[in-house]
Amino acid sequence: MSSFFSSLKADLLDRRLLPLVVVVVVGFALAIGYVVLGGGSNTSTPAGASAGAPATTGLSVSRVTPNKAVAETTGGVSQQRGGKARNPFTPLPEAKEKTSTAKSSAPSSTSSSGSSSSTASEPSSSTPAPSAPPAPPATKTAYHAAILFGLLPPAETPEVEQLTPYENLQLLTPLPSSTQALIVFRGVTAGGKSATFTLVSEAILHGPAKCLPSDSQCEAIELTPGQIETLEYASSGQSLVYELELVSITVSKEASAKVESELRGASKAGRELLKHDGLTEIPGLRYSAKQGVLVLAGRAPFGGRDGRSRGR
Repeated sequence: MSSFFSSLKADLLDRRLLPLVVVVVVGFALAIGYVVLGGGSNTSTPAGASAGAPATTGLSVSRVTPNKAVAETTGGVSQQRGGKARNPFTPLPEAKEKTSTAKSSAPSSTSSSGSSSSTASEPSSSTPAPSAPPAPPATKTAYHAAILFGLLPPAETPEVEQLTPYENLQLLTPLPSSTQALIVFRGVTAGGKSATFTLVSEAILHGPAKCLPSDSQCEAIELTPGQIETLEYASSGQSLVYELELVSITVSKEASAKVESELRGASKAGRELLKHDGLTEIPGLRYSAKQGVLVLAGRAPFGGRDGRSRGR
């Protein structure tokens, strides 16, 4: 074996073969350099690639053909040692399987979310039971009396009488005023048939009014709508004549709270006046706060004071 290498060495060092040896050594060095550098400086876009495809760097990829293996080595070797040709752009089977699994799971999640949303929306789709209509507010019958009251001019003067109108007369209102009270409004009888007034001062009455409890002992008078009563008073040797006309009694349905508030708002001045003169009671009648009207007292009439009589 040593004689073989010695003979080979002698042949290579022969002057005739020296140029060939140099060429072989240089070619071998170039081959090694090409392998080491990997052909990275000669990277180019494959002829079959589209113009919009991004250029690859550091990895040489040869044209894809169905019958030729594709080299994917960094050394730039154009051939593989073996194996079936494969398109490098085709997803791997594992990735494809994962993708299909993800796609198959997406509808299930969608369906589950859809089922949950449909389940959640079931209560909203059901029609709620109609609520009961609110109960109408309680109402109560209210009576409103309108009168005309005032001083008549003397008979010998041509003055025209001027009576003061009082609409929706407040309960226990003193007339014509709280400082000069002659009568006090006591309210309307049941059904709005008449209105009652208590006489505070002594007077001679002229007209169709009904006296309570009697004509000889007249403490209060009762008028029906349209009736006119005159009341004559003596003052400082003079005779003063007042006229009282019950214009109307109107009936309406109002909220119970409003009616009760109006009834509680009776004149305090009139209440104190009646209490001071001992005239809080009405002969044969009593005031029903629940109904807001005067009703029968159900007992013997209360005796009145002297000095109030009807003129003949």
